Amino acid sequence: MKYLKNYLLYIISVICLFIFLSVSIYMFKSRANVLSQRFYNKLNKFENIEDGNIKYPNFDVKEIDSEIEKIVNIYKKEKNVEVSYTTYVTEDILNTFFIIKDNGVTSYKNLNFDIKTREFVSNNQVFDFNSMGSLVLDKVKSKYSSNVYNIISADNFKNAYVSVSDNGVSIYFDPRLFNNLEYDVKVILSNGEEKISEEFYDKVIAFTFDDGPSKYTIDVMNTLISNGSKATFFELGNRMKYNQETVKSLYNGGMEVASHTYAHKNLNKLSEAEIDEEVNSTNIIFNEITGANIGLVRPPYGNANSKVKSRVLYPLILWDVDTEDWLYRDAEHTYNHILENAKDGDIILMHDIYPETLEAVKMVVPVLISRGYKITTVSELASIKGYNLEISTTYRYFK
Repeated sequence: MKYLKNYLLYIISVICLFIFLSVSIYMFKSRANVLSQRFYNKLNKFENIEDGNIKYPNFDVKEIDSEIEKIVNIYKKEKNVEVSYTTYVTEDILNTFFIIKDNGVTSYKNLNFDIKTREFVSNNQVFDFNSMGSLVLDKVKSKYSSNVYNIISADNFKNAYVSVSDNGVSIYFDPRLFNNLEYDVKVILSNGEEKISEEFYDKVIAFTFDDGPSKYTIDVMNTLISNGSKATFFELGNRMKYNQETVKSLYNGGMEVASHTYAHKNLNKLSEAEIDEEVNSTNIIFNEITGANIGLVRPPYGNANSKVKSRVLYPLILWDVDTEDWLYRDAEHTYNHILENAKDGDIILMHDIYPETLEAVKMVVPVLISRGYKITTVSELASIKGYNLEISTTYRYFK
């Protein structure tokens, strides 16, 4: 009996201890959560400090503000230096990202503060490059030239900086990795497409690609999309027929798909019936694939005499800048030709059937954007410039 009584007392003691510990842990967690929430709220109410061209946040938190001051104090004594920043707070992390422009040279710094442990943490603890690095590299490869991709891949994210926002996570790469690039190298990981502010543009051009679809067409499209751009693809009916998924991807991806006739014949040398067949059969194929209709035609070789114009009841789109990518098959030549000749309102001619053209697009698109160009479709360029496209009329540019 005495043994049973002692046993019951032991059980009761254990239960009481369990209850006490449970309540204590709950109260501790509740208090921790309250304190964490208060700290989170405090970080969201930071003060923006402006000292000339130097801008930085003040969180009224000694350990954070002292680290920020270490960064900005380096530049306060310098002339012609601008410092701007973004800051973002989650329940776990405070991310502050700095952009420093020192006499035209850009560099980055960022601080990541763990709200729960009250310690600074590395970029890899904010964004796991070990598991997500391949995704970042895929985006770099799609958006930029092979040279940029190879440099970032070799660097293995040692010079990558993380900026967190409502749009997702932006990964910036130290400009000093590259040789005199005119643009910032970054990728955004989010559910939506990367957007570029319309206010940035003061010039507009149309990129056009002939003779596809090919195995390079989707990569050309993805590069354009990654850079917030679009283009018009003048495709051949006899290639549309055997590349229907590519045509659908172009159409669904926001590109403009237009006709380059069925088999790339010189329309000037054809009979009226043959001209009709070259044009109409392509429209039928496109309609069967997408349910939409062709809106523009580019006559092969740019040939459109009076007979052709009388039969082709579509706007006839020629070009103002011919890269001759088909002749040189050299990415550097195409890149230089576009940069040296492209002007506001121009229609640029390329071909989405060459790997060298794909590489040239990756090289030139970010540079054009950095120079204030919007790269878009023929129809959108015409609309922006105030043109109403008329059938049987040729257009080389929209000035």
